Amino acid sequence: SVATDANGIPNDWQDNGIFSKYYIQAYDKLKTLSLDEKIAQLFLIRFDESKANDILKKYNLGGFVFFEKDFKGKTEAQVKQMMNQLQKNAKIPLLTAVDEEGGKVVRISSNSNLASEKFKSPSELYNAGGFDLIKQDTINKSNLLHKLGLNVNLAPVVDVATDPNAYMYGRTLQQNTALTSTYAKTVIDASKGRGVSYTLKHFPGYGNNTDTHISSSTDTRTYDEILANDLPPFESGIKAGAEAVLIGHNTVTSIDNTNPASLSPSVHNLLRNNMNFTGIIITDSMDMSAVTSINDSIVKAIQAGNDLIITTDYKSAIN
Repeated sequence: SVATDANGIPNDWQDNGIFSKYYIQAYDKLKTLSLDEKIAQLFLIRFDESKANDILKKYNLGGFVFFEKDFKGKTEAQVKQMMNQLQKNAKIPLLTAVDEEGGKVVRISSNSNLASEKFKSPSELYNAGGFDLIKQDTINKSNLLHKLGLNVNLAPVVDVATDPNAYMYGRTLQQNTALTSTYAKTVIDASKGRGVSYTLKHFPGYGNNTDTHISSSTDTRTYDEILANDLPPFESGIKAGAEAVLIGHNTVTSIDNTNPASLSPSVHNLLRNNMNFTGIIITDSMDMSAVTSINDSIVKAIQAGNDLIITTDYKSAIN
């Protein structure tokens, strides 16, 4: 038998976490779900407009991740209608997630029907108006996403990259650790109360590593270097109340030299227990080449400590 408190909540839930005021409702809801429904709740799947509503009738999914093509040519009314229909078909309200970072990665604001201009990258905003402009930009972004029916932004990128040729450099603030930490706090603070959760990424810090979309990537820096250079922006965002952290696929040898971060119990232990993060841990997409050749990668991702798995092939993942 599981030890519980007076409300019947298991003692191992007692983390005084950022969602703890919802634990009683969550626990009551869990008791009504079948095993299949609980499993499907773990997945944030690539949206496919032609099949999404049919999929929801069969699977009790956690939610969808939307890309640029899902909004292309649509009006505001059409996007709202699409989102309303999905929520109507969902047994549990869906997470509707998008990478609206600004700069190179703009899924919504690339459509001029939905935004008058594309959101600017963090470095452009910082250079033009510092943290005041970043704060205003976060508010504008949140308002747009919320209005359209999106409730999770898979941003900000709080990685510290110092090499202009590095894969992640263009998506970062392009500043040092201290300023990137202020950036993380600024975005999370500005996002509060606007109906959109933000996601710090890519834990434990992408650094100057190669592109994990196309191959595996190994980070051989010492733990002390990562502790000093990469973790502070995540700590700053967590202290500000970030609701989600996304884990990258780099293999960080000083923490775990056999598994990519996304599949590493040691990396998750660092985030949960050393950094006291009580929110939602999300994998980067499990369709990326850094993890696709690993056997049982979905099972390993759950065993490592992820709460949400991003994938396209939801059927085999659920199986």
